[in-house]
Amino acid sequence: MAISRTVIAIFGLLAMASRPVLSPAQEPAAAIRAGEHRIPLIVRDGAAYVRAHVNGNRAMLLIDTGAVLTTFSLKMVPMQQTDSRITINMAKGSTDAFRVMVGFTLGESNAREEHCSFRRNAIVGDFKFGGADGVIGLDVLSSFESVTFDFKNSVLVLEDK
Repeated sequence: MAISRTVIAIFGLLAMASRPVLSPAQEPAAAIRAGEHRIPLIVRDGAAYVRAHVNGNRAMLLIDTGAVLTTFSLKMVPMQQTDSRITINMAKGSTDAFRVMVGFTLGESNAREEHCSFRRNAIVGDFKFGGADGVIGLDVLSSFESVTFDFKNSVLVLEDK
């Protein structure tokens, strides 16, 4: 009886030792479901960013769940003639900005489930966003059924309504 338990224990240890050990960075990603977009997420200095294209130019955008509107710097969206001038009140005072139609894509991959494209009115002004070229706000995030920050796998998961 003691020999058979020992043999079983040895086989169990051999079976466990033969399985590959994955570090957290090597863990397989969750399966992508229909209507789900998995955008690579960059976390830096306590903030979450995604790579994007804004009017065809590469950009780094801050994901800000506290921002009501999506906003871009003049560097990303040079001003054209528009009558949609608005005043933005900020903690450090007021500044002029414009509401203009902007085309942008979150994510850089061509795979349908790894990017998400938009064409909508956004706020454009002489804003400084630190290391970002713009801010994705609730106007974009609320267009999804759910928004999940998967920090373990460095992915922003957007689920279509």
